[in-house]
Amino acid sequence: MDSEPFEKRSGDRRKFFRALLNRVVEPLAETVERPLERFDQLVNPPPPPPPPTPWRPTLLRPPGAQSENDFLTMCSRSARCVEVCPVQAIKLYQSDDPQMSGTPYIDPEQQACVLCNDVPCSTACPSGALMPASVDSVRIGLAEWAQELCLRTMGQECNTCIEKCPVGERAICVHEDSYIEVKSDGCTGCGVCQFHCPVYPKAIVVKPI
Repeated sequence: MDSEPFEKRSGDRRKFFRALLNRVVEPLAETVERPLERFDQLVNPPPPPPPPTPWRPTLLRPPGAQSENDFLTMCSRSARCVEVCPVQAIKLYQSDDPQMSGTPYIDPEQQACVLCNDVPCSTACPSGALMPASVDSVRIGLAEWAQELCLRTMGQECNTCIEKCPVGERAICVHEDSYIEVKSDGCTGCGVCQFHCPVYPKAIVVKPI
């Protein structure tokens, strides 16, 4: 006579049938769920990824310019800043990008900003993309010196960038090791140094802030 308790045998049978049922039901559930998931993806597709941000050049904006995003939003493309610039340093950018096209910029390779005493471009702007600025407050960029391109590293005593700078030693000077030092606290980014630099590629270039 089997001495194993009836409760234990019953429990083992329940475990056996439960395991057997799981083996049958689980694959069946997966078979049903996969088509349902595919159907759900067709009915409720995930949102498309956002379009890539278009590449935009970094331009040197006129004195008093707002941050670039605000500037692009606020600029009315009136060209008033272009009209009042006495040296025609401000140009209108031509582009297929509607947000960039027609916006004013300065290219020191063609003509640098000369830091007019009354900064007329900043006060002529009708939209607020350019805020009224004084000569002392102008900060449109920062000059960067490329040692490997400079005539000084080739044994020539060139001081053109220092002599032409409208700000003077507050912005640029010869360092004690005879190299050019640009001072971020004084440099306005006007681009006069770049415009007059006698070598090409230029040994000193203004990068927008």
